[in-house]
Amino acid sequence: MPTPITNYQVWDSTADASSGHWVVGGVAQGTNAAIDVTAAQLSSTSFQSGSGSDDLWVRAYDGFAWGAWKEFHVNAPVDSASVVTASDFHATANQSVAALSLFSVTDADGDSIAQYQLWDSTPSASSGHWSVGGNAQPTGTAINVSAAQIAGTTFQGGTVADLVGKLLALS
Repeated sequence: MPTPITNYQVWDSTADASSGHWVVGGVAQGTNAAIDVTAAQLSSTSFQSGSGSDDLWVRAYDGFAWGAWKEFHVNAPVDSASVVTASDFHATANQSVAALSLFSVTDADGDSIAQYQLWDSTPSASSGHWSVGGNAQPTGTAINVSAAQIAGTTFQGGTVADLVGKLLALS
């Protein structure tokens, strides 16, 4: 009579942050470690693919001995980063400019932009500032703006020149 499998171990050898990961009982698992899964948990265990190829392993336990590790791969399309294009803009003093009129974004994969990250490098009190939903944002820090918030985001010009840089769009 065959002995039933009582436990499994899964392993993800790909540590790249954009790669996929094991999920056990709805909880994302780390990489480069044996993840114990009982026979009862197997139905709630899945692999969430990311971008590119993942090097995965699995083995089973029958109550007496562990079987050999078996390697396999999950290959997902590589996700290309979005590209932001921006040019210098000369605002008049205290001019409010819609963020989306200051830059454009393309994504080679055709992904929707989920988040933008803005930055203002000019610390002068007389300089302008980003405003998200009517709230002034600090300088010298990454300002995360969701796709839903970007339409209500502006740059409020000041009375001195500003260096606004590091515009990112994340798909």
